[in-house]
Amino acid sequence: MKKRLAVLNLASVILAIAVNYISQAVSFNNTTIGEISARYENLFTPASYAFAIWGVIFLALVAYGIFQVHRACFSKKESPFIEQTGYWFALANVLNCCWVFAFVYDFTGLSVIIMLGILFSLIKVILNTNMERWDAPIATIAFVWWPICLYSGWIAVATIANISAYLAKLDWDGGPFSEVSWTIVMIVIAVLLNLAMIWKRNMREFAGVGIWALFAIYIRHQDSYNSIAYTALAGVVILFIAVSIHGYKNRATNPGKKLQERLAQKS
Repeated sequence: MKKRLAVLNLASVILAIAVNYISQAVSFNNTTIGEISARYENLFTPASYAFAIWGVIFLALVAYGIFQVHRACFSKKESPFIEQTGYWFALANVLNCCWVFAFVYDFTGLSVIIMLGILFSLIKVILNTNMERWDAPIATIAFVWWPICLYSGWIAVATIANISAYLAKLDWDGGPFSEVSWTIVMIVIAVLLNLAMIWKRNMREFAGVGIWALFAIYIRHQDSYNSIAYTALAGVVILFIAVSIHGYKNRATNPGKKLQERLAQKS
């Protein structure tokens, strides 16, 4: 069971990377994700450079998959996280592929549902493995926790952006509030979500992705929508302070300290 899950997880990562790459290099439906996103541009969408984080996420997920295969097939160390993860991680990656097709074929409403499915699957991985709630070895932190934190952190932001794109497609005017007001509300929601992940789940890396996204929103709007830009920048500052305070309070289990101790033991 453990070996099958590990191989399946790695294969699902490779599949997700392949589909995302082909969608950009070849273009499904004679368009790309970026072109569809531009068609339904909204104020919550960050500056385009922010999406480069997918490169980091995919590299981390490849490391995650390889680490699982190594532990399942070539190591005698206990690796309960593989069975605890179950099929949820692979499901998240399959849904990632489905999202690409739904989005580029302009099924924007369906893409929102799929994105929520990805987020739910990753939350199940976090809960099932009790992620970031115990003092794990450095290898588990680096190759299991961090990849999922980065992945889920970006998917959380992308879900809000995806919903915003769908509302833009529907020509929703914001009801009683302006588009600027709704964007500020969504930024506040994103900040509160990331604060909850820091203090309730110890997932500082999740919040690090939130900081990256909010700063990109600030960069995009700094010369056009000052209220949005400075709300996003305030969110960056708040999250950075929260991450710093949390990191200091939990310095005894800091991964850097663990690595230093491990290197000292070897020497």
